[in-house]
Amino acid sequence: MLPEPLFPAGRIGKAHGLRGEVVLIPDPDMPAPLPAEIFLRPRQGGPARAYAVTRSRERRGAVIAALEGVNDRDAADALRSHILLLPAGVFPPDEPPPAALPGIRVFIPDRAGGERELGRIAKAERPAGQTIWSIITENGDEILFPAVQEFILSLDAEKGEARIAPPPGLLELYLS
Repeated sequence: MLPEPLFPAGRIGKAHGLRGEVVLIPDPDMPAPLPAEIFLRPRQGGPARAYAVTRSRERRGAVIAALEGVNDRDAADALRSHILLLPAGVFPPDEPPPAALPGIRVFIPDRAGGERELGRIAKAERPAGQTIWSIITENGDEILFPAVQEFILSLDAEKGEARIAPPPGLLELYLS
């Protein structure tokens, strides 16, 4: 039985060598090192399958991995373009994968020294290598927030809450 939830963390590239190793192309959010068990799902859809990682090494921004049961180049080629899925537990608690962020409540400091809810994360994307949160306010306004460490006060995916300190002027662009 597969653990739930599973999050995309990369994809399988070409076969490497003749003994069944694969080139794994990680997403920028993929935790290191590669866990002992990974899950692969065909790009076209269908069920995911678990694979034990028998050995792995980094090479030029990719990971060369040997998977249990993948013993030759043909078997490795059959996995090309499969999506790498990892369980939530392998990601650091303060850096969940973007797919885990939708629905998280976002809070900002208020003028009285407390805080107020700004809205909820609708989606998180990584255009040009930086994570951008799309936050939808109670009024339905969308705020595009640069999710960089200096603007995130705290993030607790288990509680479903994030506290942010937006850069000066950002909220005024969207809420005026």
